[in-house]
Amino acid sequence: MTTGSQLFTEQQRQILRAALNRIIPAEGQLPGAGDLGIADFVEQAVSGDPKLRRLFTDGLAHIEIAGVRHGSTSFSELSDEAKEGALRDVEANHPSFFDTLVRQCYNGYYTNPQVFDLIGYSLPDPASYQATPFEEELLEPQRGRAPFWRRV
Repeated sequence: MTTGSQLFTEQQRQILRAALNRIIPAEGQLPGAGDLGIADFVEQAVSGDPKLRRLFTDGLAHIEIAGVRHGSTSFSELSDEAKEGALRDVEANHPSFFDTLVRQCYNGYYTNPQVFDLIGYSLPDPASYQATPFEEELLEPQRGRAPFWRRV
């Protein structure tokens, strides 16, 4: 049952948190997306659109069903490996939902102030910021890094 402004039931929120933690797992000081509370961000993002609400309600049910197929009565109780297998199934069979889930996960995670602090990113003060021409060589360190995201 939902409470207050919550759209999802507690069980759906547990499924969503567990799935988000597999899309962006904890690494070093960076928390997993589910542990960071990105489920609240996702819930807020889909709450205003009936089509997205339906997509997520159905999609979370598909994740739970895939979890049962991978050996548990609940997706949240699966091992990380089994969760990834279940999410691969959902990705293959329900790509529209899965792509939207991943996009919302990234949107919430990489705009979170705690993540900004942990990766050393700060927003400039709009009142005093002066844009400078883009310097292409600034991208070289990033191009040399391994990807920091993970596709399941």
